[in-house]
Amino acid sequence: MKLFPFKEVREKQEDLLEDTEKAVKEGKSIVAHAPTGIGKTAATLTPALEQVVEDDEKVFFLTPRHSQHQIALETVKEMEKRHDIDIVSVDLIGKNHLCEADASTIGSGPDCPRHDETFTSDHELTDKARAKMKELKKQHLTAEEVKERCSEVCPYHLSMQMTEEADLVIGDYFHVFHPGVREVVMEKADFDLQDAILVVDEAHNLPDRTRSLFSYSLSIPTIDRAMTEAEKFGYYPEEGKLEQLKDNIRQLAMDELSRQEHEETIEKKDLVEIIDSFNSFKEMIIDMDAVADEVEEEQEQSYCRQISEFLDNWEGDDRGFVRAIKRVRNSGNRHIQIRYSCLDPQLSTKKPLNKSHSSILMSATLQPQDMYVDLLGLSGDTYTREYSSPFPSENELDLVIPTLTTKYEERDDSMVQKYAWYLSKSFESVPGNCGVFFPSYSFMQEVAEQLEQHTSRTLFMERRGMNKSEKQEMLDDFASLGESGNGVLLGVAAGSFGEGIDFPGDAMKGVFIVGLPLQRPDLETKELIDFLDEKFGRGWDYGYSFPAMNRAVQAAGRCIRSEDDRGVIVYMDKRYNWSNYRKVIPEDKDLTETRAPWKEIGEFF
Repeated sequence: MKLFPFKEVREKQEDLLEDTEKAVKEGKSIVAHAPTGIGKTAATLTPALEQVVEDDEKVFFLTPRHSQHQIALETVKEMEKRHDIDIVSVDLIGKNHLCEADASTIGSGPDCPRHDETFTSDHELTDKARAKMKELKKQHLTAEEVKERCSEVCPYHLSMQMTEEADLVIGDYFHVFHPGVREVVMEKADFDLQDAILVVDEAHNLPDRTRSLFSYSLSIPTIDRAMTEAEKFGYYPEEGKLEQLKDNIRQLAMDELSRQEHEETIEKKDLVEIIDSFNSFKEMIIDMDAVADEVEEEQEQSYCRQISEFLDNWEGDDRGFVRAIKRVRNSGNRHIQIRYSCLDPQLSTKKPLNKSHSSILMSATLQPQDMYVDLLGLSGDTYTREYSSPFPSENELDLVIPTLTTKYEERDDSMVQKYAWYLSKSFESVPGNCGVFFPSYSFMQEVAEQLEQHTSRTLFMERRGMNKSEKQEMLDDFASLGESGNGVLLGVAAGSFGEGIDFPGDAMKGVFIVGLPLQRPDLETKELIDFLDEKFGRGWDYGYSFPAMNRAVQAAGRCIRSEDDRGVIVYMDKRYNWSNYRKVIPEDKDLTETRAPWKEIGEFF
């Protein structure tokens, strides 16, 4: 604990710190279920960076969101203050967020608009770039702050160059788990994976996020945009081939999809054959690349490139993937989409997690740990640890209502009305703002329409497709009501507000989880269940029920965020009492069954 950033180590935090230190020293991995308030970042970064100091290694702190980078930077700043040590950190985000051409440079070429100020003709850093890097590298700046301070040199390229001297690289999952991106990052850092310590934050997201890195789609709107692109740049034969591709995909959809079916699996040969009927499949990839090469000399992205990349990946493996054609709705319009979806996260995670010196996976909802060991392909000697909440148990009331459910066969108008009535009645006993999290947007809308007739509280409802500023504006309006407010935030458990949002103090005194936030049982979900069943014999658990429970527990965590917070969490579905589902709820949570939750809530407050 030579680098621990704070004066005192918390009781539960000490256990996590010691277990992480043991894993790092032994070169093993650890999967840690560590609830909010333990201090996961300090407990994991301390032994990881101590190993760096001893053996000249690097730590990669990986998160699913940019907003989570800040806490790692603040932790390192505290380490330096307390221990008089120099630690070099760099914060990486995607190139498109940092290397933006302004209006005056659009059309001037593919290079970064500040390329000549950043690199010499020999592709070495200019004196100006070296001076800026020296100025920035010990300040522990976020990527956005680096961008603000780089008015003349390229912030993206400078950040990538800084990885070579960095002790700590903070990045997103794709920086390590996407093979192509990892290769670029490791080359710039002049480093090998076996000398890296990986710290994966919010690791419950890792299976789904890494599957998405190997999933690709092709839609009719994308083809339309590629046709416009080809015409603009004078590639008229290629435009004609794209028109033929669009017509043939529509015909394929008519052949494969009946009026009742909106999606169906197809085989690799189905798409290959419809392209071969008017043009060689291989030549189509070459043609699209040729268009894209010219397009990208004038603009950041090319739709023709997206098509070539999709077709190239379409010829990939069958095992661990599913190919499908479907009708999808986007902005009110229906169109045809073909997908090549990854079912096996190990394709992305197994190598980096096992080949690195040590991998530390942590989250407040990482249960059951064995599931994550299996899904991610971690080695058999991985440590699995579960820690209890550091917050006083008497500050939290956990209830489950056995008379409600969102099970499809029981979900009717009367059940919608029961949910609205139970919610409005329970709100009356909560002296402050509440949050309600639903399994889907459609069910939220149904209940909200009834709820408006039963409560005088101000409702703030998440909408599908809200942009970042709209979400923030709604959260600000909700928070402005204060700790004794009468607001109700309605959101989807798997949406933007069910995870990663903090409501400080008593800003949210009650959280209600409506039903089980199960993934829609579409074709891809069914294929995932079948694949995981074949591989682990646990398809239903690993691919469907356990992830839903984790989403529910994540949403429930919006209520109690510090040791001083007091609040109630109400699980509104009888299935939360079923033994198979309960194993995902932390053991230190004492769920009380009730048919009149407003009584227990009133007594609690």
